[in-house]
Amino acid sequence: MAAPRQNTQIPGWYRFLIGDLECTIVWDGYIHHAYDGLFPNGDPAELRRLQDAYLLPHDHIPMDLNPAVVNSGDTLFVIDAGLGRKRPLFGDTMGRMPENLAAAGIDPADVDIVLMTHLHPDHSFGLIHPDGSAVFPNAELCVSRTDWEEWTDEANLGRNDFRGPWTEGTLEAVAPYRERLKLIAPGDSPYAGVTAISGAGHSSGQCAFIFESRGEKVMFTGDVAHHHIFDPHHPEWFFHNEYDSDPPQGAAAKEAVFGRAVDERIRFHGYHFPYPGLGLMTRVEDGTYRYAPDALTPRLGPGRFGTG
Repeated sequence: MAAPRQNTQIPGWYRFLIGDLECTIVWDGYIHHAYDGLFPNGDPAELRRLQDAYLLPHDHIPMDLNPAVVNSGDTLFVIDAGLGRKRPLFGDTMGRMPENLAAAGIDPADVDIVLMTHLHPDHSFGLIHPDGSAVFPNAELCVSRTDWEEWTDEANLGRNDFRGPWTEGTLEAVAPYRERLKLIAPGDSPYAGVTAISGAGHSSGQCAFIFESRGEKVMFTGDVAHHHIFDPHHPEWFFHNEYDSDPPQGAAAKEAVFGRAVDERIRFHGYHFPYPGLGLMTRVEDGTYRYAPDALTPRLGPGRFGTG
């Protein structure tokens, strides 16, 4: 007798250690992004070569959404909040973070601090439930001042491009947190063991966050890079002339962040890389980079360099 199909998948969370930090990636879903407008300064022939060499789809770029949770023992951090389900701008394949937090045993009410790499919809709209209430009701919201000023500027509401609805949604998403807001700048260390570094360009105030414990480091990079093959091979490629606030600045930030990850042996987390988006960045002879994803394992043990 044939057994019934299950039509289910494992819960979307993955846990790893960085020194004394317990880190959990909490999958929010995925988007299939069309190639239209992407990598506008890239060579189309080289794009096709990489697609073929790495067996990548030619009709879309699959992008996972990989928010993170870091438990220091004293403080529970969330890094980015996914798209949520109040404004499903890009379809219904996202907004899974709350159910995967529950599967991972994490209560949103226990979260102390939400660090925002930037306030684009697929990172910030998940701050609220569909009824407008806070997903993280006791958390402080931490974001760069430059990004806050760009995406809570009510003057954007009168624009006819994407900035109108994006700003409208951002204002809704941050509303419950305005009394618990911390504005920072790149270079700040807003909390013990946490450093913000600039990833500006895709968004004017985008930051990446480096966590350090017992000599180990992990870097949560937001949208500094969007793809695990194209960006390391060609850090000079812009992501998108329309959605990047400053495309050349974004490419320069990508190069700088990749370089720092290599030079300081920092575990690299790419928000839109294939789930869970965790691995190492390496530099090759021509000065470009390659991303080596961690092998998923059910074992919660030593870190990538054996010191965790």
